[in-house]
Amino acid sequence: MSDETSPRFNSHFDADAAITLKDGNSPLQDRSKPVRAPHVQLDIAEEFIRDNVYNPITIVDIATATGLNIRALQRLFRKHHNATPNQMLASFRIATARTLILCGQATSVRHLTAKLHFSNPGRFSKLYRATYSHTPSEHIRARQDPAQR
Repeated sequence: MSDETSPRFNSHFDADAAITLKDGNSPLQDRSKPVRAPHVQLDIAEEFIRDNVYNPITIVDIATATGLNIRALQRLFRKHHNATPNQMLASFRIATARTLILCGQATSVRHLTAKLHFSNPGRFSKLYRATYSHTPSEHIRARQDPAQR
């Protein structure tokens, strides 16, 4: 009979299991971070994005703020928004750009892209147009004082 199936081995294994699991927790689980409900994690992620719309954040930063790994964060956003965290970040930034334009705080597309950390003004304009049916430069021109034109 092998050691693995002997009663002596099984009793030794059970004693070790009882000691490591006496508090009801699996020794493989990390209990240092509290487990949050998905909607709470999503709220934390969205708040982090809103609070950092002017900062050069990445998906790693968002994941760290929520306590999730990147893949879990992506699944969460896909499930609840049918979008990725990066798409949501871009969406918040596009909405912020529109607010800046409407408040008269945007002087040019380049100014907006730099302020909102878009690396490509063309991509920014394309996303803006897909959202608002006009280019940001059209909206900026429409908001400018007629004397400046």
